[in-house]
Amino acid sequence: MPDLLKKAYKDQLVTWIGKPCHFRLLYKISRDGCSAQTFHQKCDNTNNTIFGGYLSQSWNSNGAYINDYSAFLFRLQYNGSSSPLTFPVSQPGYAGYGNGTYGPTFGSGHDIQTFNGTIYKSAGNYFHLNGYFSLGNSYNLNGQNNSTIANGNVQVTDLEVYGVMDGAEQQQTNVDKPWREQTEWTEEYRQYKIKDRSLGKFLNFRLCDSRGFEEDFSLDSQEISFILDGNIPDRYQFNPMVPFTPDTPGYIKNPDLESKIHCVAFVIDGSTADVIPEKILKQIKDLQIRMNQRGLPLIVLLTKLDKICPDVNDDVTNTFTSSAVCDAVEKVADIMGLPRAHVLPVKNYESETKLKTGVNILLMEAVERCLDFADDFMDDQLYTLASEEK
Repeated sequence: MPDLLKKAYKDQLVTWIGKPCHFRLLYKISRDGCSAQTFHQKCDNTNNTIFGGYLSQSWNSNGAYINDYSAFLFRLQYNGSSSPLTFPVSQPGYAGYGNGTYGPTFGSGHDIQTFNGTIYKSAGNYFHLNGYFSLGNSYNLNGQNNSTIANGNVQVTDLEVYGVMDGAEQQQTNVDKPWREQTEWTEEYRQYKIKDRSLGKFLNFRLCDSRGFEEDFSLDSQEISFILDGNIPDRYQFNPMVPFTPDTPGYIKNPDLESKIHCVAFVIDGSTADVIPEKILKQIKDLQIRMNQRGLPLIVLLTKLDKICPDVNDDVTNTFTSSAVCDAVEKVADIMGLPRAHVLPVKNYESETKLKTGVNILLMEAVERCLDFADDFMDDQLYTLASEEK
């Protein structure tokens, strides 16, 4: 799932904390599991954290209160609408409570006790937390109460704890990036040739890119077939009001095998894989049917690994030892109905100004797998053509 802490909320928290800072995700129950033990493994001995409240001192598992004059609780939204409020600590000696069997806990009494032990996700995709709110014991509510702050609800789809890191968040630019960041949907069909600059020659494959799936826009099923069958020319501009037909200028009437698609790769954001809208899943399944009719191989490029796992964010070589990445691969393989070997984890180039070997290895392994599948498909097609000519 995507991070819950959006930019507007980050800006508000920076204002409340009162110093230039940015945020790093430490713990997320949809990713790491709703377990007190896991929470403490990931968050103990870390100063400056936020989760429904801010502590400048570190969490611990000692069964003791945490003294913190800088602590505060906060509300960012209420009933789905932005409604930021802050509630300063009134009893600093009871700002937080460290207990190895408790999740994040604030105040005496306690003001917030999120959960204890381990909570498993229900059939409705919710975590029914077994904690409680008793706000007002150690924090000044400024006229608010349990109901107006927490809405009396301890049923959640996710819960996150962030580390507060010194220094303002770096703004990313497109200058000197090895991989240019695309912020808008592709509006045209493109075919890219890859050139070996040492030899001055193009390699014997090309990469094709088409418009992605959107919840409010469905790709025309016939256009998809035209792409797979090589009927659509390079740089064709998609027009939802005028679908591509055999009468469209540029239509390739009798494409040869070289012009057709030999392997299809879906690019899926690993941090949002478990919340793909049903409309998009239906579009994906419809495309899979058309691919299966043609015998086309399918792979998934699973991106945003650094958003799934902090260890991968620190060092991309941790990709294949990360349990979070492994879980994401299995989840996507299950959603797509594919073997795990067809789901390839890769890391995006985003803010890097130089090429990195670890990132390149993941990308090159994914390209190699695509080419292997494409070779197998072409061999099968050539065998079929040869058999038909006999």
